[in-house]
Amino acid sequence: MNKRYFSQSLLLSALYGLPICALAQANYVVNNFGGNNTTLGTFNTLLGPSAGGTTITGDRSTIVGYNAGRSMTSGARNSFYGVDAGQQNNTGSDNVFIGHEAGRQNTTGYYNTFIGRGAGLSTNTGYNNTFLGGLAGRSNTTGTSNVFIGYFTGYTNTSGSQNAFVGNGAGEYNTTGSGNTFTGYAAGFKNTIGSNNAFVGYGTGQSNTTGNFNTFMGSGTGISNTTGVKNTYMGFQAGYFNSTGSQNTFVGHNAGNYTTVGNNTFVGYRSGYNNTTGQNNTFFGIQAGYNNTTGSNNILIGPNSGSAVTTGNDNVLIGGEAQAGDGVGAHHVIIGGEAGGGLWAGNSNTFIGHQTGAESAELHHATAIGAGAKVLISNAVVLGNHANVGIGTSAPTARLHVRSEQANESGMRFENLTSQSPAQVQTDQFLTVNEHGDVMKGHYQLRINNANEWSDNVFSSTYPLRSLPAVSAYIDQYGHLPDVPSAGQMVKEGVDLVKMNATLLAKIEELTLYSIQLEKSNQRLDDHDKQQQTRIDTLEKLVKQLLEKK
Repeated sequence: MNKRYFSQSLLLSALYGLPICALAQANYVVNNFGGNNTTLGTFNTLLGPSAGGTTITGDRSTIVGYNAGRSMTSGARNSFYGVDAGQQNNTGSDNVFIGHEAGRQNTTGYYNTFIGRGAGLSTNTGYNNTFLGGLAGRSNTTGTSNVFIGYFTGYTNTSGSQNAFVGNGAGEYNTTGSGNTFTGYAAGFKNTIGSNNAFVGYGTGQSNTTGNFNTFMGSGTGISNTTGVKNTYMGFQAGYFNSTGSQNTFVGHNAGNYTTVGNNTFVGYRSGYNNTTGQNNTFFGIQAGYNNTTGSNNILIGPNSGSAVTTGNDNVLIGGEAQAGDGVGAHHVIIGGEAGGGLWAGNSNTFIGHQTGAESAELHHATAIGAGAKVLISNAVVLGNHANVGIGTSAPTARLHVRSEQANESGMRFENLTSQSPAQVQTDQFLTVNEHGDVMKGHYQLRINNANEWSDNVFSSTYPLRSLPAVSAYIDQYGHLPDVPSAGQMVKEGVDLVKMNATLLAKIEELTLYSIQLEKSNQRLDDHDKQQQTRIDTLEKLVKQLLEKK
C-alpha cells in the first residue's frame, strides 16, 4: 500500500472507528463494509460509513459521507459528498451531488449536478439537471435539462424539463411546466404547468400557474398573471393586474397596469395605464392612452396622445398631445401635435395638422387639414388656416389655384351640371376668367373677329332684300323668318350668340329698310294727295266763280 494512503487510512480509522480496506486497481475505500465489498471497479474513492455499495462495477467515482452512494452498482464517474448524497444511485453516471440528501433518490439519472441540502432529492431518472441551493429541485423526479439556482428554487418540479430558475423561490411550485426561464426572487413562484415562459425580476410572474409563452421582465411585472398566454411585459409592474388576458405587449413602467383582457400593445411609461377591458389597442408614447378604460381598436402614437380617450373605439391619433375631444367618440383620424384638443363630441372626424380641431360642441364626418385649421359644422371639409390650396401647382397664389396639364383647359369638371342641365335663374351675370386665369364676376360682352361677321352689309346697295310678299310666302311655308333657325334647330344645335345677334340685327335692319320703303311710299301718297287737294281746291274756286256769274 502507498505510504501516503496508509497514513490517511490510519487517521480515518482512528477518527471514525472504521476498518481499513485498500484494494487493487487504485481504489481507495474507507467504510464499514470492511471485506464485504465483494466487487469494486477501478479508481473509486469511498469514504464514510456505508459509503458506496457492496458491489460496485463502475469506475472513477468519489463518494464521501454517511450512506452516500450506498446503492451504487455500475454508476461511474460520480462525485457524491454529504450524508445520504446519491444514496439510491445505482447505474446513474457522471453526477455531482454535494450536500445532505442531495440527489438522494437518483437511480439512473446522469449528468446531474445537485449542490445544497436536499437539492434534487427526489430525482430518480432525470438527467442533465443542475440544482444549486438548499432544496432546489427537491421534488424533481424525471425532469431533465433543468437549471435551478437558489433556495427552494424549482422545489415542486417533478417532470418539467428545459427550465432555468434563478433566485430564491423562483419557480417553486412548478411541476410539469417546461421550457421556462425564471430569474429573480419568487419569479414564476406559483407556476405549475405553464411552459415556455421567461420571467426576469423580483416577483415577476409569480402568480402564473398555467400561462404559456409569456415573457415578463422587470420587478413585479405580470405579477397577477395566472392563465394568460403569449404576453410580453417589460418594465416595473408592467401588466400588473392582468390575470387571464393574452397576446398583450406592454413595454414601460406600469404600462397596461390595470388591463385584464388581451390583444393590446402598449409601449411607453404608463401607456394604457387605466385600460381595463379595452382590446386590440396600440399605444406608443409616454402615458399614451393613459385614461382609456374600455375603448378598443384604437391606435394612439405620441407622448400623452389620446390621454382623454376613455371609451372611444376605432380611433387613430398620432402626435404629441393629440386628442379626440371628450374621449368617447369613435372612428376619428387625428394626426398632428395637439390636434383634436377641446371638449367637442362626435364621431368619424378627420383632423390632420398641428392644432387642427373643432370649433363646435358636436361634429360628425367633419374634416380639417392644415396647421391650425378648424371646422365648425358636420359633413364639411376645411383646407388650411388662411392658406391657399393648389391643385396641379406647388405655388398657389389664390385660395384655390388650379393648373391643368393642358393649355386652354380648366382642369375642372362638374359631372352632374352639364350643358343639358336646366337653368335655375335668368341673369346676365356669370363667372369668367381674365388674362391671368383669375376667376371673376362678369357680364355679357359679345365680340367679332372681323367686320364680315356683322350685318352692315344689309345696307349695301347690292343686298338682296326680299320683298314682303316673298317673306310672307316663306313664313307661310316654314313657320319662321328666312335665315333664322327654327325651334327644332335650336333644340338640336343650340345657338352661336354672335351669329344669332348678327342675324337678329340683320332682320332689324331689314325691317328698317322696309320701314324706309313704306315711308317713301307714304310720302309719295301724301304728295299725290296734296296735288289732288290743290286741284280740287282750284276746281271749287272755278265752280264758285261760274255760279256767281249767273
